[in-house]
Amino acid sequence: MITNPKFAVVHVADQQRALEFFSGPLGFEVRTDAPYGEGARWLEVCPPGAQTYLVLAAADAELAELIRQRRGPMSAVWFEADDVDATCAELAARGVVFPVEPQPAPWDPGGATRWAQFADPDGNLSGVSSGP
Repeated sequence: MITNPKFAVVHVADQQRALEFFSGPLGFEVRTDAPYGEGARWLEVCPPGAQTYLVLAAADAELAELIRQRRGPMSAVWFEADDVDATCAELAARGVVFPVEPQPAPWDPGGATRWAQFADPDGNLSGVSSGP
């Protein structure tokens, strides 16, 4: 039986730049940083204490852009926060860019869920929400 998502892959053109973003302004832990193939690394990062992690996978800039174009504006990865407004304010103060500012979630007719999207240095969007 499947019990939990293990990891999600985020394709990045510059692994070091992505690692600095996730472990810097976002405050993620680096779980693994090991050589992986010619000139690449196996990079795992996650929010402190999280069970599921991200793999920052090397992809040339053209491939990374093609993936983003095909996926569209939907976030590839979604995070949960205790308070999305406070979290976004703290991350914005650290330089994180939010193409979608915190707002009520259109999928929650009760209006209790709030969400936002932030961009990594490669333009990948990640969602963050709080609420039921």
